[in-house]
Amino acid sequence: MKLMLPILLLMMFSCSSTKPVDISNLVSREGLVYYNKTSYYNKTSALFNGKGINLEKTPFSGKCVAYFPTGELQGEGTFKEGMLIQSSYLGIDGILYESSEMKGDTLISVEWYSNGQKKWESKTVDGKNTFINRWNENGTIRKELYDWEEKAIEEDNFYSDSRRHLNYIIKKPLANAEKQDILFFMHGGGGHTWYYEPHMINQFSDNYVTVILQAPYETSIFSNKWTWFDVHFSFFADTTFNEQQINASCNSILFSINQIIEKENINPKKIYVGGNSQGGVMACKLALEHPDAIDGFIAHNAFLPIVYQTMTDKSKYSTLRGLVINGDDDNIIDPINSKQITNTFIKLGANIKSIELQMGHEFPKLSRDLINEWMASK
Repeated sequence: MKLMLPILLLMMFSCSSTKPVDISNLVSREGLVYYNKTSYYNKTSALFNGKGINLEKTPFSGKCVAYFPTGELQGEGTFKEGMLIQSSYLGIDGILYESSEMKGDTLISVEWYSNGQKKWESKTVDGKNTFINRWNENGTIRKELYDWEEKAIEEDNFYSDSRRHLNYIIKKPLANAEKQDILFFMHGGGGHTWYYEPHMINQFSDNYVTVILQAPYETSIFSNKWTWFDVHFSFFADTTFNEQQINASCNSILFSINQIIEKENINPKKIYVGGNSQGGVMACKLALEHPDAIDGFIAHNAFLPIVYQTMTDKSKYSTLRGLVINGDDDNIIDPINSKQITNTFIKLGANIKSIELQMGHEFPKLSRDLINEWMASK
């Protein structure tokens, strides 16, 4: 019996953590979260000369934290046997905007207003999601449903990939015109809407409505970095893309465009989509497959998968406008990709403006100035 106590203590030490662990020291594998090979805890296992629990094979239990690059707390999470059971996400200003908690087999998710009031609350049971409450910003319960909510719930697919409502931030012009152009802009892979708020979104012109959409897929557990689709790079084979996610993201963008226009009471004059890097890929896909749904697109440091370069039907693109911007020193996406985007749309009869800047894989203020000029042109 005396021998069992040290063994039990060792197992408790190995399988759980009382001090919050930085998320960079954890790794997600086959649906569970483990200590990373380079984590502090794995190094300390050498104290036991290889005996006891192998931390790489032990699901993580304990608390973890994530930080913005500037040092501010970005999120906190609690894991039990490799599963996330509680989490909270904060903005760079420290304001809570989303939280979740597992209660038995039910996941409760809450989105918050900046004033601390609940915005909406949903629950997930056995993979099925249903709204249970909605609130106005003053704390009163919002009983009425937006049309897009009602339709999605009736079709029982509110949270399906094709009906996923995307988080967003919005900037409306000071002058409330009867009809306004609107730009739906998408960040690159691993990005977040917070990267655009407040200074970057304010550099888009006041002559149109700007909406920054957040991608639907988190790059890794509790990273708070979001992607439109997974990319697999290889030195030995062609780069591959998750086609299912690309298609689902496209549908989510179209769905969100409609619900945001309704929710924000916008009477759009013209609708534009745009994006940087991965976001630019999504803008191109929307422009190619749904030219009747938009008036123009912006592709910034983007690429066009080969499958989309073979479009030949010119009947729907004669009124479509496009702005293609790339850096001549982009070491992430070869500048030749922007030329392929331009050539593809020109062959289809679209009106394309192409600009190459002296820059790398970045999204500088100069690019936003060029977007403003293009949006103002006819």
